[in-house]
Amino acid sequence: MPELPEVETIVRQLRARGVEGREIRSVQINWLRTVEPLSAAAFSRQLRETVIEQISRTGKWILFHLSSGKTIMIHLRMSGSFSTEKGSHDRVVLQLSDGLTLYYRDTRKFGRWKLVDDPQQILGKLGPDALTRQFTLNYFSEAMLRRHRMIKPLLLDQSIVAGLGNIYVDEALWESKLNPERRSDSLSKDELAVLFKAIKHVLRIGVKNRGTSLGDGKTNYRDVEGESGGYRVKVKAYGRAGQPCSRCKNALEKIIVAQRGTTICPVCQQHSSQD
Repeated sequence: MPELPEVETIVRQLRARGVEGREIRSVQINWLRTVEPLSAAAFSRQLRETVIEQISRTGKWILFHLSSGKTIMIHLRMSGSFSTEKGSHDRVVLQLSDGLTLYYRDTRKFGRWKLVDDPQQILGKLGPDALTRQFTLNYFSEAMLRRHRMIKPLLLDQSIVAGLGNIYVDEALWESKLNPERRSDSLSKDELAVLFKAIKHVLRIGVKNRGTSLGDGKTNYRDVEGESGGYRVKVKAYGRAGQPCSRCKNALEKIIVAQRGTTICPVCQQHSSQD
C-alpha cells in the first residue's frame, strides 16, 4: 500500500533517526525471499562492514547508498515498513554502529530488497517522480494525449509517472472532477492542467501529514515511529464509498476500474461527452 507520501515519510524519519552514516555490523534475514537476486548469505556478506552513506527515494523505491558503491533498493509493496523496535513480523534486521538496530517488517511478505551496482537499471524504466521538477505539465500532457487509455490505470503505470498508487490517484481524480474511466486523449488542455495540479497537491498534503492509514489492521501502513498516517482524516474519495461527497453531498460510489477498487462521486465525476 505505501505510495509516494508514505515512502517519503519513512525516508525522512530514517534520516532523522541517524541511519545515514552508520556502518552495518550484522544482517539477519528471516524471510529468504525478501532479498533478491542474491542468496541470503551472499546478500548479508556484501552488506556487512559497509556504511549507509545516504538514503534517498525515487517513486516508491527506497535507496540505501552504500560505501561499497552498491545500492540497496527496497520496495515496500503492500505492507512493508521500518522500525527501531523489535516486532513479530521482522523480515530483515540490520545491526548498525553505535547500537542502533533497524527492523524491516512485512506482514504479507511481498516487499523486496535488491542489492544492485547501478540503480538506473531499475529506475531508468520509471517515469519521472511525481514530486520532482522532471514531472512537468508539458511532459504530463504529452504523455496523456499520445495514449488512448483510461485515466486511472495510466496514472498507476509507474513507467509514466513514478510514485502514484490507488489512494492518491482516486484523490487527484476526485479533486479534478474527472471520471477515472475517461480516455486520456479525451482530456482538454485545461483538464490536464487541473489534474496535474491536483496530483502535486494531494501528494504534498500526503507528505505533510505523514501518509495515509485507513484502518487499524496489522497490514495497515505505519511510519517508523509506529504511528498512523495523518492524511486519513483528509481523504475526499478513497475508502469513503457510501459517505457523502464533501463537494455536492451525494453518496460516493465504489466501482472497479482496471481491476482496482475505485471510489468516485457519480455526480461530480461524470463521463464527458468528449470521450
